[in-house]
Amino acid sequence: MTMKARRLCGALLLTVASVLWSLPGTAQAAPTRPGDPEGPSRAVLQAMERDLHLDATAARRRLADEAAAAKAEAALVPALGSAYAGSWFDAESGKLVVGITDTAHAQQVREGGAIPKATSPGFGLAELNAIKGRLDALAKATPSAAAGVLSWHVDPVADRVVVTILAGRAQGALAKAAAAAGPAVRFETATGSAVATVDDWTYVDGGEGILSGSEVCSLGYNARLTYPDLPGVSDPVIISAGHCLKDSTAVSGFGNSKIYSYSLGRWWMRDLNYDWGIIGSLSSRWMQGPWISQHRPDDIPLIVHGTQQRPIGSSVCKSGRTTNITCGVIRWRGESVNQTDLGRVVFNLTRDTTCTEPGDSGGPHYSGDYSGNIQAQGIGSTSQLTKSGRCLQTIGQENRSWYVEIGYIQSYTGARILTG
Repeated sequence: MTMKARRLCGALLLTVASVLWSLPGTAQAAPTRPGDPEGPSRAVLQAMERDLHLDATAARRRLADEAAAAKAEAALVPALGSAYAGSWFDAESGKLVVGITDTAHAQQVREGGAIPKATSPGFGLAELNAIKGRLDALAKATPSAAAGVLSWHVDPVADRVVVTILAGRAQGALAKAAAAAGPAVRFETATGSAVATVDDWTYVDGGEGILSGSEVCSLGYNARLTYPDLPGVSDPVIISAGHCLKDSTAVSGFGNSKIYSYSLGRWWMRDLNYDWGIIGSLSSRWMQGPWISQHRPDDIPLIVHGTQQRPIGSSVCKSGRTTNITCGVIRWRGESVNQTDLGRVVFNLTRDTTCTEPGDSGGPHYSGDYSGNIQAQGIGSTSQLTKSGRCLQTIGQENRSWYVEIGYIQSYTGARILTG
């Protein structure tokens, strides 16, 4: 392979396996590698223009507005305390909207650069989260209880818990428990089930293909895993989807139809309930850095600068083997999804409208701003697809895809993604 070996992007559905650990090594500095000199990637802007139906000026303006909304949200959430009732980005005004349970905080929200909205009919966020928590507990204890249900989440805009049921399917105990919560729960109907969306020195970029056993997935983010009891020691790892795991085989990278001869490493740990996984990057022939593939012939990557979370309603893009770069909008956070093809419920996912198909699982979902300041949002997990395995947009419906928040993965595992 050459130094500029073109790594294909990937992601597909995989199954479970045993957890393998290796001895920690000493941290090494990530190699330097130039990003796109044009600032905000033209490939990303073109994907936004195509998928969000924007012109170039509107796409750039939206990125700037979303970056400002993210900063406002980060400051207002802790300041409002129990009065906070959720927040979201409003594309029409270009502002963050913040739900509040007490109008006395309205001026505080305005001074923070956002638009206040009193909750109506007045269900508090804590009350809605408690209802969703009871549904999650039921699904964890009895997975079959989620029969006939696609997903459930708290909707701060509607001030309800929203449960999406599958048309023509018999509902189990979870749907009945949701109905018992009364007007705090709203039901919606969807068709189709949600499924896990599972080819010399070589760079490792988010969105490129990895192989575990005979199954294909996308690489998410390059990271370092630190150890609380070993100060100054860390290991190179890769974050991807938890279901991207086949037996205890080594994970390899691939391009076109050829599998690289150098193994990436072995799976160290994963959580199938929340669908994240950590791969140990044990091969010295793989070069890691803060990179996301743009799927361009010149091999110039996007550079990840941080992990600032974007508000609901903000734009988001993803990189994956099958569909490359696609963009959409963040719809909900904390959604529980019935992954019917694998027979399990996955919790705490964020839904977006990117086109994500089999072969894209594990790939990075990210946001940016006008200056190309890429912020990692999460790694791809699940999609609702047509009967032919395509995105819902192919039949005129809004796409439904879900990713695992990168902040959750980092806080739980101690892994920290590489940034530039």
